Formats: sequence, C-alpha cells, structure tokens
Amino acid sequence: MLLTELSGHDLYSTSNVVLDPTALRDMPTVRLIKSHGVRSTLKFAVEQMTKCLVRHSRWVMDSGGIELATNKSTSDESCCLESRVCLDNLASVVCIIAWLFCVEETCELKDPSVAFVIKDSFLVEVERSLEDLPQMNKQIRTMFIRKCKMYFFMSFVEGFSIPLKLTLAKMIGVDSFL
Repeated sequence: MLLTELSGHDLYSTSNVVLDPTALRDMPTVRLIKSHGVRSTLKFAVEQMTKCLVRHSRWVMDSGGIELATNKSTSDESCCLESRVCLDNLASVVCIIAWLFCVEETCELKDPSVAFVIKDSFLVEVERSLEDLPQMNKQIRTMFIRKCKMYFFMSFVEGFSIPLKLTLAKMIGVDSFL
C-alpha cells in the first residue's frame, strides 16, 4: 500500500521531494505515518521487525543457538517460509518509512541520522527480547545477537535502500560481510 501511494515519487532520491497537503489526501497510509511522527513510526516499525526476527528466529535463521528439530515437518517448512516473508515485508516497510524520514528531515538515505535511529531501535529491541530467554549463556547470546544483526541487515532488499543498508552495516558491525 505504501509503495502504491508513493508510486509517483522517485524512491532513489529524497532531494526536492515535497509531500504537500493536497497530495497527502490521496495517501492515507503516508498521512497516518506523518500524523504519528515519522521518527516514532520508524522506531516502532524497526521494533516490530526485530521482534519478528527474534521471536521466529528458529525459522528465519539457520540456528543461532536455538536449534531446529532434527526432523522437519511440513508445518515447520511452512512456518519458515511465512516467517521469512513477514520479515522481508517488515523490512520493506522500514525502508519506505526511512525514506519518508529522510524526506521530512531533508537528508539522503545514506545520512547517518536515519541509520542511527534504525540501529538504536534494533539493538534496544534485541536486548529487550532476549530478556525473555535467560537460559542463554553468554557465548550463545553473543552468537545469537551477531546472527540477528546479519539477518536484520540481509532483510533490507529494496533497491532504493542500498545507501541506507551500507551505512547501517557499518553501524551495526556487519560491514565485514559486504
């Protein structure tokens, strides 16, 4: 829906983009995001994406300290596919909201300010989510967080978000995988 509403805009650039009130009348989702504040909506979207990643890690990631059962059932395969699709769609929403953030802040997607908001929200939510898993020892926890960072980073597949992705990779420490 967001992509449809923004179809008349070049998502590869944020310069000279103005979302005037007349145009916003035809964009109910964009209008809703702006009414709640783009920054807070971006944080919320990242939090939800992170919760999805951590909660469904056994299906999204290869293991990360939470091993899959040795014999996979058809429902496990289905959960794996659905979890990955959900994570990828949430990442697309995050990318679009990040673009809106840049339009509002008059900066480009490679600007560290947007990547900082995403990184900060992601790391806080990973830590908050792991509080529910006290049985993890420190080594497994460190490995799990590293895998979360990698899968979080890899979920950003929107072509226009490459500058954001590169800046974010450096901030969360996965740039060595590039």
